Amino acid sequence: MALKSVTSLTAPCSLAFQDCFHPGMGVRMQGSVPCGSQWFSVNFICGEEPKSNIAFHFKPRFDQNCVVFNSFQNHSWQSEQVMEGNPFKHGASFLLEFYITDQHFEVVLNKKVFGQFKHRIPLCGVKVLEINPEVQIQKIEFF
Repeated sequence: MALKSVTSLTAPCSLAFQDCFHPGMGVRMQGSVPCGSQWFSVNFICGEEPKSNIAFHFKPRFDQNCVVFNSFQNHSWQSEQVMEGNPFKHGASFLLEFYITDQHFEVVLNKKVFGQFKHRIPLCGVKVLEINPEVQIQKIEFF
């Protein structure tokens, strides 16, 4: 996929992928967390219909001081992978990157590897990137 850039998004928002999602691709997001935010999520969704499978669900939770990785298959959330501690701070900017490999999604936050989530759903099914509130996104790049 050629580099595609989108700026000044208002969450919640959804962006459709034009090409088949595959290893070697990545998504880079520049944003900030508004004061008072309880959570936000980034979802790699397989389809545009409600209740579509989610290959990767990334969700910082401020009230629980953690970040959750998960997937949604056959109308059900799967087992959560919980990363203790939440590196996102209210009022602070961040650079969040998702690198897709043959085996997993690699999450890089502010140029440091934060975690990995092993693929549970075939990547070729990913069609939509969804960002849910409460987050401000200045720029998203697909590469």
